[in-house]
Amino acid sequence: MEELFSIKDIPEISAKKFGSKIALQIKSGYTFRSITYDQLNDITTKLAEYLLHLGVKMGDAFAILGENRPEWALSYFSIARTGAYIIPVDSMLKEQEIKLILHYIKAKGIFVSPRYLDLINEIKESLPDLKYVISMGEAEHMHEISFNNAIEEGKRLLDSGLKKYKDVKSEIDDTCVIIFTSGTTGQSKGVMLTNRNISYDIIYSAKLIEVKENDRFISVLPLHHTFEATAGFLLPLYNGCTITYARSLKPNEILEDIKDSQSTIMLGVPLLFEKIILGIKRAIKKSPITNTIVNGMLTLQKGSKFLLNIKLGSSMFKSLREKSGLSSIRLMISGGAALKPEVAEAFESFGFLLVQGYGLTETSPVVSVNPLHKYKHRSIGIPIEGVEVEVDQQNENGEGELKIRGPIVMKGYYNNQSATDEVIKDGWFYTGDIGYKDKEGYLYISGRKKSIIVTQAGKNVYPEEIEERLLESELIEEVIVIPVKSKKNGREEVGAVVYPNPELIENIMKEKLSEDESYKKLKDIIGKEIFKICENLADYKRVKKFGIVYEEFPKTTTKKIKRYLYNNYTIDD
Repeated sequence: MEELFSIKDIPEISAKKFGSKIALQIKSGYTFRSITYDQLNDITTKLAEYLLHLGVKMGDAFAILGENRPEWALSYFSIARTGAYIIPVDSMLKEQEIKLILHYIKAKGIFVSPRYLDLINEIKESLPDLKYVISMGEAEHMHEISFNNAIEEGKRLLDSGLKKYKDVKSEIDDTCVIIFTSGTTGQSKGVMLTNRNISYDIIYSAKLIEVKENDRFISVLPLHHTFEATAGFLLPLYNGCTITYARSLKPNEILEDIKDSQSTIMLGVPLLFEKIILGIKRAIKKSPITNTIVNGMLTLQKGSKFLLNIKLGSSMFKSLREKSGLSSIRLMISGGAALKPEVAEAFESFGFLLVQGYGLTETSPVVSVNPLHKYKHRSIGIPIEGVEVEVDQQNENGEGELKIRGPIVMKGYYNNQSATDEVIKDGWFYTGDIGYKDKEGYLYISGRKKSIIVTQAGKNVYPEEIEERLLESELIEEVIVIPVKSKKNGREEVGAVVYPNPELIENIMKEKLSEDESYKKLKDIIGKEIFKICENLADYKRVKKFGIVYEEFPKTTTKKIKRYLYNNYTIDD
């Protein structure tokens, strides 16, 4: 087994190996503002020295709040080098939610990007433990500290002979980061991850995705999320890669940043990849001639793969990939939610490699990834080396709750032993995900344990399976399958809440109908579509009732629908 390391040591380890190579960059005007590995080590040393001078110590909590940018990364390592707990805060949370986290963790200080300074200033007075606010830009108020001033003060302290950062001892099993989940069940908990957890995940997930020193990552997902923090931030920096922070989530700017940086690896959530492939297809359809040619080429490509097991997408669609701005990308990895197989297959048709993995915040997060030489689009891959995944209490189809054991499993939930005991039993972490293994050891997800609908006959229905079928319809934009009570016997039946295709809603609204008539017409159209789709499902899986909503479902920052908001949703007959 490779030697594990403390997260605080990454800047020093990587500076010795990669020196003047660019570690972090972001577009500024027509050029990139960049930070080398030597500068990463130097700046975080100075910032850590300054924090230690302020009195920050091991066991304290220090937070980070901001959008993806080099200063976020510098803040992270600066805190790590003091031995304090790093608290990445979800910037999409509401003011009250951020306040609750900072109060609960008793954060001693916080690094904040200018965009969120006003928010922190509004809640600071009600947080007696929050003594230090460090702006990632210029300080705007008397009590704030600017990033540059903190660096300069750290330099002065080091020049005077003080080197407190060298005295910080971080053991391999010490907690280094506490991440507050924003899951679909509504209850936020602080996941404690140790140096062992994260460093092991970095080393062994990198082997499966075959990361090389000359790889260049494009960072799109929010850095507070564990998937991006481990796989899109710490992993590339430990391996000497260059990270480019996307300027925004606008598809055209992301594509520009990929092209200008010649990025080779991109992490994303399914929704992002769905939008990219949809954009490519829409661009093709604009030209009838191009559309006809591409469809012919796709047919040829599919035939060659099926009959000869030859993938022609890479050579046939070289020009299209260059026009899309994605020609430099060698690998895309999807995580955070289930990826539709047809999305991965569409990318493959055009010569892109898109594989999915699986993980949870509680597992640092990567549990499994599809190996690049032998991937299966419907699978979440095989476990990384040294991690065990078993299927607990299998049913007749081999499905059961996935449980995980290994060095990546969290230390526990912060200050919440009862919640920890609910999920960690006899050394196994119980994920709450229902899944199965195939004969080759590849893992598959069927659904969430808490989402299962139990029918009158005792049959288990996995909402995700039904949702996947319904979402194949162009008339349905989003859907949640939920249990509803039968008026006949009070038992659970399959119900659904549907957000129809916005264009369908708009077209019906244009007609001169009353509100009730519009709703009735919309429900009639969607009802016929659901009936048609459900004809191919077992009777106990068929949707018996459904409701219509006119807006997208509320989601977490990783674009998962917040199911708990619909626990008591009533569907009228």
